[in-house]
Amino acid sequence: MLKPISRLFVLAVLVSALAGCGTLFGRASGSYFGPDYYSGTAYNFGLLFGSDDLNRGYFPATLWCWASIACPVLTVYSMPVDFVVDTVMLPRDLYEAER
Repeated sequence: MLKPISRLFVLAVLVSALAGCGTLFGRASGSYFGPDYYSGTAYNFGLLFGSDDLNRGYFPATLWCWASIACPVLTVYSMPVDFVVDTVMLPRDLYEAER
């Protein structure tokens, strides 16, 4: 009985650790990635596609991401979580943009 519960707990910890990485990088102090709003989601798109509007100078990271196999999968997996966190943080972003 304890073994399935511990496996589920370990899986939940790993999933939550891997999700939301774009929001962490997009909101890092002293950095600017993408627009004022939804910066974590913009970071994910910039990392995957290397677009110049969203990709503020980290194109080598895009090449490295596509060279590895896990990075695109984890980035796509992280996008819905980043979108939800960015939506929750939208009032703060609006306040910061008005300052």
